[in-house]
Amino acid sequence: MKFYSNDIAGFAPHRPRPGFLDDPQLGLFLEALPDGAALIELDGRIRLANNRLAIILNIARADLIGSDLGRHVKTAGPVFQKLCAAFQQLRRVELSGTLNSQRNVVATLSMLRTDDGGAFGALLTIREAGRHARPALEAEAAGLGREEGTGFGYVRTEEADRIIEQARAALERGANVLLTGETGTGKTRLAQRVNAPGDAGALPFVHVRCGMLPDAQFEVEMFGIEPGSSMDRSTRGRLGYVEAADEGILFLDDITDLSLPSQARLVAFLEAQTFSRLGSAQRRRARVRVMAATSERLAERVAAGTFRRDLYYRIAVMPFALPALRERPGFLRQLVADFLRRHNAGRIPPLRLAPDFMPRLLAHDFPGNIRELRNILERAAALAEDVLRPVHVVAPALDAGGAPPPAPAPGVVPGLPDGTLRDMVREFESWVIARAIDQGGSKRAAASALGVDIATIVRKTRHAGEITEPKGGRQ
Repeated sequence: MKFYSNDIAGFAPHRPRPGFLDDPQLGLFLEALPDGAALIELDGRIRLANNRLAIILNIARADLIGSDLGRHVKTAGPVFQKLCAAFQQLRRVELSGTLNSQRNVVATLSMLRTDDGGAFGALLTIREAGRHARPALEAEAAGLGREEGTGFGYVRTEEADRIIEQARAALERGANVLLTGETGTGKTRLAQRVNAPGDAGALPFVHVRCGMLPDAQFEVEMFGIEPGSSMDRSTRGRLGYVEAADEGILFLDDITDLSLPSQARLVAFLEAQTFSRLGSAQRRRARVRVMAATSERLAERVAAGTFRRDLYYRIAVMPFALPALRERPGFLRQLVADFLRRHNAGRIPPLRLAPDFMPRLLAHDFPGNIRELRNILERAAALAEDVLRPVHVVAPALDAGGAPPPAPAPGVVPGLPDGTLRDMVREFESWVIARAIDQGGSKRAAASALGVDIATIVRKTRHAGEITEPKGGRQ
């Protein structure tokens, strides 16, 4: 390693090396520590490392001892890169982050020095912090959390706060939690909030998307691979979801997507709270709190034989049903206000609501709930100039899969309206103009979009008769 501090210049070659570094009892001392620990020589080699550190880093202990600290940057992730930078400068550092092994950690590098201040090595300790970095703490304090890539932040309600507090209490007492509700009601977001009681005390949180766990990969993903085993192609092993969630929360999202064989394997783990990595006969214990979520009616799935009854009773100790968005008009208004606040932060001119926009929105059924609302608002924001109007409320269409259309009458071409070519052209033109006015919010905007002057639009709409200016529109 290359050093940048003058401190290393003071470390004369004749300075006696502390004798305790060669004491065989030092390894036993490190092994007794509850956190991962390693003793690092001044040249950057890892002299000693305990088993806990090997587990946290998901690197075989034999691969750690004797290796250069910088060698493991690619395997462990950015946290190790910062540790190496601090070690090169012979300075103490404490930092937090997420390792490539999916563990959230706090790492401390402390320089070991002689009485005269010369460095002769370093002690590295890594403990699982059990919390995720959460940006925009100021927004959270105001009741709005931040989630990148979505149209909404976290909007607090009394009902959601009540469920969160009850779910936290249940998990602390060892009771598994089940979240149910229609698709798009915010089950995943609420589960993440259950794990955010504050800056201190949050737990490791592992989000498992059950729909992405085929039978052939279930045990690999859930229980991991033993480093150095015949099944380990990487020679570093693989950390499973269960072990990553040890002492924390294992969130099983869309649990009804698991097949019956995978459900049986999950029941076996929940029953004993022990597991074996693939390629190892050693039984390991993982103390995990389980949260599960589904948009299915579990009672019906159990009755149909597609969901195991014993698994149902293990995950549904504390069930919570999230209501549909159409049953929460006040919450819908909050979501719209939050969307506008976020969207207008980078938009000129800012969007505003027409007086009749919200009543039109509240009249919609929202089968897709919050997810569908976001879709509608994003589409409306793309269509409108500066005012959201009822005509901008366009719900995403789904094929209802109903009865096939009736067969056409003889001599009628399917898909074409009745009438002459001139009638059909006029009708199509009227439709295009009407749609442009609806999307643009005014005849002038429609004229600009269609590449014609405003007089043409006014004349054609007057002749068409049925095309009228949207309510509140302008020329």
